Amino acid sequence: MKKFDESSSFYDEVIKLIDLDNYEGAIKSIRNNIHSLVSQDDIALAYLNCGFLNDKLGDNFSAIDDFSKSIYIEDKIDIINKRSKDISFCGRSNSRYKNGDYQGAIEDKRQAKRIRLLEMDKSLKQNTIKIDFNSILLGKFIKIDLEPKYNTLIKGSKIQKSKYDLIADYKKVISKKRKEEVINKLEIISESKYEIGDYKASIKAIRRAEKYY
Repeated sequence: MKKFDESSSFYDEVIKLIDLDNYEGAIKSIRNNIHSLVSQDDIALAYLNCGFLNDKLGDNFSAIDDFSKSIYIEDKIDIINKRSKDISFCGRSNSRYKNGDYQGAIEDKRQAKRIRLLEMDKSLKQNTIKIDFNSILLGKFIKIDLEPKYNTLIKGSKIQKSKYDLIADYKKVISKKRKEEVINKLEIISESKYEIGDYKASIKAIRRAEKYY
């Protein structure tokens, strides 16, 4: 049986609270235990988890604040082994979008992409696999035996999909090649809109592209 770090054992309770849709209780549990965390990595992850849970509650300001704290701490860490630094930026982008800050939302998405490309290059050289925002969207880690703190991240960041999501239905009947073509086209549209300062259209195109992942 795996032995997880004692400093993150409280996440077992957090996961139970998330499963009960008690996001406020989950946030409270994390905040009450942040002081017990030693590594900067774990502290950054705690704020990251709070960010996604606050986003679920619709508290965009608190979510942005938590994501910003995570980004600030992660910036001081050279390498994070198990997760990508792009997750914090993507989380903040989503909350900024909901808050109507379209320029901030697209800037965060662009920064997340730059980070992901740099990390992918390093990961290929080191033969390592990280949890990144794209893999969360694709549900790649749902059935993998992760530490509770990362299971919290997967559960907390899961996006609720609409029952009547036409893109989700369309994805089921098109080929992988066609999906890639659609994503590429939307990314080109996003870039062109960004260049002329139409940040709302730019971030909307990227968010639409992500639905095809």
